[in-house]
Amino acid sequence: MKKTFTLLAMAVFAANVSAQVITQNTDAVTVTALNSVACGAGGLTADNFYSRAFTLADYAITYDYKITNIQFGVETASEPLNATVNLYSLVGTYPGGTKTLLKSVDVPVTPADALKLVSTGTNLTQVVPAGSKIVLEVAHDGGSVVGFYLGTNASAETKPSYVKSVTCSIPNPVTTTSIGFPNAHWVMTITGVNNLGVTEIINSKNLQVYPNPVKDVLNFKLANNLKVESIELFDMTGKKVITVNSKATQGVNVAGFAKGTYILKVKGSDGNVYIQKVLKN
Repeated sequence: MKKTFTLLAMAVFAANVSAQVITQNTDAVTVTALNSVACGAGGLTADNFYSRAFTLADYAITYDYKITNIQFGVETASEPLNATVNLYSLVGTYPGGTKTLLKSVDVPVTPADALKLVSTGTNLTQVVPAGSKIVLEVAHDGGSVVGFYLGTNASAETKPSYVKSVTCSIPNPVTTTSIGFPNAHWVMTITGVNNLGVTEIINSKNLQVYPNPVKDVLNFKLANNLKVESIELFDMTGKKVITVNSKATQGVNVAGFAKGTYILKVKGSDGNVYIQKVLKN
């Protein structure tokens, strides 16, 4: 059978230890029907390796990060199967560079998980050193009677989604956009713990930042009637360049800062810290 890529038409925290959630999805919980892509034919899928690459510095993580859970979306599973979650360290720039396998865990998936999220639960823990780059991969080796499509949506993503499949003559990861599926963005989330005593949430819709890119005044506000308690701005070395402890704060002047990428952390009245990457022009 010729194989082609086909389109299928909170947590409990211990004292003083809190979760930091890393994702490249602006919507990390919605799985959209008929939006995923996999190497296969006739609704059956072959070997598929779905991946994303993360850099801890992008999230202002300047400490050792203990991964406690990995979550991914399921669009469909034709029968009960195991999807394998592989976690790698990365030296270099993805999809190139050198990967080293850190952990590998099988996650049971059933047809009842369609359009839902599944996770590694307590079966995967791994401490990743500060400054690390990591690759998260969800793999399934396919089969003659098996169809498995990873969960996706078309919401914006901060870094690309990658796929590879030897069966479809793609031995190295390529972006879903490059093979003609620009809206197939893998729904993947990494949860880890730190000792900062707060919950930090990346790319939440609750934090609106504008304009971004910014030239002079960076404005921000929180949704759902949340109030801003304080803000911090970090450069990509992890150095804190702004601290404002004021409930009246709605913006900061960054006109005098060097061009480049910064990390904004806004603490809300719900006790959470919302994080967004900012580009200074």
